[in-house]
Amino acid sequence: MPAYSMEEMVLEGQMEVKELFEFVINNAEAMDAYSMEQGIFSRIMSIGLAAMKGYFAQKGTGDVGDVLELEDGTILRREKRLLWKDYFSVFGKFAVPRTCYRAKAIDGVMPLDAEANIPQRTYSYLLQEWMDLLSIRDSFSEASFTLTLQKTSGILLHFDYAAF
Repeated sequence: MPAYSMEEMVLEGQMEVKELFEFVINNAEAMDAYSMEQGIFSRIMSIGLAAMKGYFAQKGTGDVGDVLELEDGTILRREKRLLWKDYFSVFGKFAVPRTCYRAKAIDGVMPLDAEANIPQRTYSYLLQEWMDLLSIRDSFSEASFTLTLQKTSGILLHFDYAAF
């Protein structure tokens, strides 16, 4: 699977924006404000997902050439294939393509992880922050359920950071 293309992500985002406004135009007469807001939110999530993929397309895969020299002088060689890491953002789940450098007896190094500050866990730092904020009030399982419910029902969570 090839890495993301910024051109493709821009086209996907533009298509999603067009579909958002077509949805409003085609359903304004028949829907109440609550249902419209749910529909709009769901489509905005798709736009955000395309934008996040665009971000990683613009960042690249972390390819720094055929070799990567570590601070201690160790030379790592670029692998031929990309390694994909699942990434759960507030907009949805997708995979991030990363270039990996390895040497015998040394774990793979992915420069993109440091460059983009990708968390070790699959959850984005913003999503982790939301889970932490919800966990202050609820148990972890309740917070996880709330975020799942938010994604499936289209209810946007608003946090008053000053309240914490």
